[in-house]
Amino acid sequence: MSCETNEKAVSCKSGRKILIFQFFSYIYANKQPKTDMNNKTLPFLLLAVVLIFAIPSCKKADKQVPVPENQDYFPLQLGKYVIYNVDSTIWDDTNCVKVVRHYQMMWRVVDTFTDGQNRPSMRMEVSIRKKATDLWTLQYVMYATNTGQELELAYSDLRFIKMVYPIAQDRVWDGNAYINTNDADLTYFKGWNYRYINVGLPFGNGDVTYDNTVTVLAIDQTVNDPYPQPKDAAVRTFGEEVFAKGIGMVYREYYRWTYDPNSTSNMDINNKETRCLKGDGVVMRAVDHN
Repeated sequence: MSCETNEKAVSCKSGRKILIFQFFSYIYANKQPKTDMNNKTLPFLLLAVVLIFAIPSCKKADKQVPVPENQDYFPLQLGKYVIYNVDSTIWDDTNCVKVVRHYQMMWRVVDTFTDGQNRPSMRMEVSIRKKATDLWTLQYVMYATNTGQELELAYSDLRFIKMVYPIAQDRVWDGNAYINTNDADLTYFKGWNYRYINVGLPFGNGDVTYDNTVTVLAIDQTVNDPYPQPKDAAVRTFGEEVFAKGIGMVYREYYRWTYDPNSTSNMDINNKETRCLKGDGVVMRAVDHN
């Protein structure tokens, strides 16, 4: 007899308690001289003792599914959330300005589902607010799938391989393998070699320091520099994310800008103020989580 579910465990424990109660009740009800006791009750007592100890211990079923080693840098339990302070940047080459916005963002795991490949997945809502006293406003939804070999995160019709397992220093993978880089609008995602660095090391994001983290360097690419080379086209792309054990992503820095020397905004190459860039970027720092 084994107790594998909560209902069975309750039944098992109750049965043992009843048997023990009957055992001692019988002794009390049959108090007799020693000789009578030996002759009339000893067989029953021996049988009761055997039955009591023959019933195995009843352990409550553990509802928690063990997290495989190295896979708890992006936990996906229902209700899990992380709140970030966000600095969002836009480089506007038409007006030759750099615009930075500040707000808060929350990632929250809200539901489970089975994806098109029959894999268990999680639905995550991304909400924003201007300041901590404002109400959250839903912006978009992400879908996370941990296959045991990789962690996939899908949003904006793109699917990224954010992590691969097991985690190891300098391990490299194609994090954009599921993105159609033949699409002219997505070509810049081609050739990104994600790499693990600083595995198991502490990390401070400016607001909080985390003891055990892993950094994923997705891209760090520079093609020319518009300041010393104003006559040449330039591109700068950088992407990095830091994950803390038991929490999830605690830092993200991403930016990509381009420089076109033939743009009307950049015709006067003798004036440094006319190195007008086009692109966007974001820095996210975790400030709260459960």
